Amino acid sequence: MNKRNIVSVATVCSLVMVTLCNPARCFSQEGKERGTSDTASKVEKDSSFNNINTAREQYKQGLHYAKYGLFEEAIEMFKKSLAKNPNNVDAYNNLGLAYTQKGMFDNAIEAFQKVIEQKPDNVDAHYNLGTAYFDTGRFDKAIESFKKTVQIKPDHRTAYSLLGIAYSKVGKYDDAIQTLKKRIELDPNLAIAHSNLGIVYSMKGRDKEAMKEYTKALEIDPGHESALYNTALLYDKTGDTDKAIQYYIKATESNVSNADAQYRLGKNYIKKKQYDDAINAFQIAVMTNPDNAEIYQDIGNAYKAKGMKKEAEGYFSLYKKQTKGKKKAAAK
Repeated sequence: MNKRNIVSVATVCSLVMVTLCNPARCFSQEGKERGTSDTASKVEKDSSFNNINTAREQYKQGLHYAKYGLFEEAIEMFKKSLAKNPNNVDAYNNLGLAYTQKGMFDNAIEAFQKVIEQKPDNVDAHYNLGTAYFDTGRFDKAIESFKKTVQIKPDHRTAYSLLGIAYSKVGKYDDAIQTLKKRIELDPNLAIAHSNLGIVYSMKGRDKEAMKEYTKALEIDPGHESALYNTALLYDKTGDTDKAIQYYIKATESNVSNADAQYRLGKNYIKKKQYDDAINAFQIAVMTNPDNAEIYQDIGNAYKAKGMKKEAEGYFSLYKKQTKGKKKAAAK
């Protein structure tokens, strides 16, 4: 199964990941806004928009396009505006956000850096630069940007969250713990913050402290998927199969598509010789993650344990087909 992933997305100020996590442990995404939009058909493309000439008019038109998710058009307008007025830091910032929406992170980074060149203490530019680095896996650079963000704005909540996660991604767990504790100081009753701190404690092998944070997260939000799942993992680790099953079930009730939770639930049912329950959990897992060859083998073993040889052989054949296909792909 995959290792810990982070749900991440470059946040934007006035424009608006997750990717569903499929990890052993998964950080939760905190309220990072990404540009919501109405349908593009609502954009008023009348003659007044075709005859804009001033930098300000072009900038406003870029915002209008961005509002409705027309980011290519927004980029074009912001660039035209900046050609006339290269000192408009808001235009550079929004250009960067539009580039981010298109997945053009290098362009976005360049735009955010232009803002910082003109206004070194622009908190939005430092934060957006950090998220662009974060989403492209450049965590050391993301750390620098988020540190500058909280230096300028000490109560920037999401910057603390992403800074803590970035620290954990480069193995600086003690820094991550201290940063996530600071996040909790700002919002003591935020379940996500406690869950993320618990994950870092788990990474450090400090399971008791991790469990304390997951428990706190669940006191605040009893349906918090990440806290439920990671609580199940800790019980699984200690061999408490009944408790592990209890929390895997709760995690799958929170998100039936959590393939890892379904898979691990099935494995624990196997330990209890509850083969029908195991098969059901495995089959749900394979619908979400059909490329995991191990699941087909586990379903086959469950059917074999039930004495259903024909069904078992069918899944063993699927397992062989999957593993053979992966070997061929790897050879290429």
